[in-house]
This record gives sequence, structure tokens and C-alpha cells, in this order.
Amino acid sequence: MRTYETVIVIDSLLKPEEIDSIINKYERFISANGGKVSSMDRWGKRRLAYEINKRQYGFYVLIRFEGPSAMIKQLDREYRLNESLLRTKIIKLDDKALKVLVQQTAAAAPAEAPAAPATEPAATADEAAPATT
Repeated sequence: MRTYETVIVIDSLLKPEEIDSIINKYERFISANGGKVSSMDRWGKRRLAYEINKRQYGFYVLIRFEGPSAMIKQLDREYRLNESLLRTKIIKLDDKALKVLVQQTAAAAPAEAPAAPATEPAATADEAAPATT
């Protein structure tokens, strides 16, 4: 199976429940057709670079998944049938992109680990010297 990324831009005038149902629909579609969703980032409502269907804003979602190459045509067809989607893009990640992705996740993992308990700071030179007037 290959690794893919897809970005979908959903009409921002929809209700939050409708946006969630669209996202869940495509997540289920990927899983039902032999794929596996590895991560999903909801970027939220953002201004478009140019108007699409007289809309200035869209709700962006990035889905990273693994799946068979035959599923991509079906997924693209499903995207085109949904009028609530303003734009879509499906990208196959190559080896270089996968290496960078692994490095980014490895670098982010230690940052999420809890920090060691803080100790009292050492006395500074101003605090250690007696005050003379």
C-alpha cells in the first residue's frame, strides 16, 4: 500500500455538524475501501486566495492515509460528486517526503514529553552581594 495525502476545502457556510459529517464520510470511505487513515488535521476556516463559487472562505482538512492505488480514482469521483467541496487534491507521498514526515514526528515526540520538575534557581550576583549604602 502507498501513502497519500489529500486536502479538501469544504464550503465554510455549512453548519459545523454538516462539515463533521462530510469529513467522517470520507474517513469511512477510505477505511471501507482497503485504506487506513493515519492522521487527520483540521486546519479550520481560512480565507481563500481567490473566490471559488462566490465564496471567500473555506474549511480546510488534511487527511494522511495509506491505501491501494485503485482506490484513488474512486475517492476522486466521490469528491467530484459532492457539491459542498470547493477544491480537493490527492498527492502520493514519495520516499523523500516520507523520510521528512518521520523526522518531523520524531522531533515532535520529545517536545510532548513532560518536562523535568523545575528546581530553584541559583542566587544571582545581586542577591548574593550585601547591600551597601
